[in-house]
Amino acid sequence: MIILKRILLLIFSIPLLLSIPLEAQERQGHYMHIDYLNIDREQESEFLQQINSTFIPIQKTRIEGDNIESWSVYRVTYPGSQNSFYNYVVITISNELSRFEDILDQYADNFSQREIQRISENYRKFFTPNHSELWRIRNSVVKSSEFNPSRYIVMNYMSVGLGYEYEYQMFEDEIARPLHEARMDRDQMNGWELNELIVPGGLDYGYNFSTIDYFDKLEHIEFGFTDELIRHAHPNTNINEFFDNIYRTRELVKREVWELVEAL
Repeated sequence: MIILKRILLLIFSIPLLLSIPLEAQERQGHYMHIDYLNIDREQESEFLQQINSTFIPIQKTRIEGDNIESWSVYRVTYPGSQNSFYNYVVITISNELSRFEDILDQYADNFSQREIQRISENYRKFFTPNHSELWRIRNSVVKSSEFNPSRYIVMNYMSVGLGYEYEYQMFEDEIARPLHEARMDRDQMNGWELNELIVPGGLDYGYNFSTIDYFDKLEHIEFGFTDELIRHAHPNTNINEFFDNIYRTRELVKREVWELVEAL
């Protein structure tokens, strides 16, 4: 109860940032499918060629059929572990979970049987993921009315304790989001999202939430919630209590930087 009162005090101390021309996105409430790939260095050149020759036409067909909204490939430039078991990720966004089923049916009519056989072989060779995840996008805000993939993604994997889920989401929505909006207003950030993991899950999995920060410049990644930014957005906030409430509700499991390869 004391923690909740502190958070509410922080919320009511936030000035309204009405001058910021930001857009809440239709992505909020939608689903994100992430495939984690481990591509051998010797096959990397061929993998990149297959993205353009094979997989982009498939994903274009899925987008044109309103099965998915977007598809992008990122290189894991700075992994969250020294022994990372993936070096590329594929992100697919859809407004329905069912769109991640029966993928062959979504494009089979546009290709010959020979092409489908070739696609299947290349998929097994390059796009069979090490593992996959399904996420629900809980909050989303970007600078412009249309979402355009940024050159860099910072993926923050969070572990939120049992019973703290609502409190953590409230903190991200009401406290953290205005700070990200202030960074966007300064042209230091393109967008921000809060995501909740659907599957896999459980205590052994290690994390259950994530935030994604979108940037065009690597230099903008360095500075996050600085004292100056907090005082600018929340002038009456106690800095120590601010960080106490962050650390109380969640733990940062790992933080990675992904760089855009291709996007639709």
